[in-house]
Amino acid sequence: MTTREKIVNTAAEMLSNNGFNAFSFHDIANAIGVKTSSIHYYFPSKSDLIVEIIHYSQNIQAALFEAISAKKPQEKLSLLIDFYVDLADKGQMCPIVSISSDMNDIDSNIKLEIGKFYDFLADWLTSVIEEGITKNQFATAQIPKNKSLEILNVLAMFPILSRLGKGREILISLKQSVMGNLTNRDILDDKISLKAQEIGQQKETIAHQAAVIAAQKKIIDLYEANGALEKWQLEK
Repeated sequence: MTTREKIVNTAAEMLSNNGFNAFSFHDIANAIGVKTSSIHYYFPSKSDLIVEIIHYSQNIQAALFEAISAKKPQEKLSLLIDFYVDLADKGQMCPIVSISSDMNDIDSNIKLEIGKFYDFLADWLTSVIEEGITKNQFATAQIPKNKSLEILNVLAMFPILSRLGKGREILISLKQSVMGNLTNRDILDDKISLKAQEIGQQKETIAHQAAVIAAQKKIIDLYEANGALEKWQLEK
């Protein structure tokens, strides 16, 4: 691991554990055994380092999303929630939560990158919900985008609940609630029933059209047969 990577990994852990204002370049330097000037060489300011941590965290999420891309929507959502349950269980927070508590103290570049990271998560989760609805695995009265934001807000509460002494079982219970809310059997059964009715109506329409075409063909055949008979009689 390079010095730069050690700096980012250590700073990311400190941010996740303690928040934006709870560590300094001096703390990082002591932790990895380098001079603070070495950190300034790679990151002139703390804001530069925080932006790099945000990118680092987003890359971790992107790698997770890529690894589970072939799974079913329910599995994708379950694994995403498990990721945040494990994070909270270790007493850690994602950068969005860590930095948001100090939002008044950070510069515009960090706010911009945090916004991009949040949108990245929301867009991915929205696509998973949309896929689940299309495949009749999810059902919700909300539009997928709003539902994704609701779920992200729940995930943001996980580390707070953990630090308040709420055990892993509480987080798992919340996960089950989120999953259950999206897989309500009554709603899904109604949706499937409506879909079955639509298919049944389509089949009836097709059958009716086929009957009409068959009847028209019989009329044409009869007309052609009468014409042939009249022609034969005239020739005779």
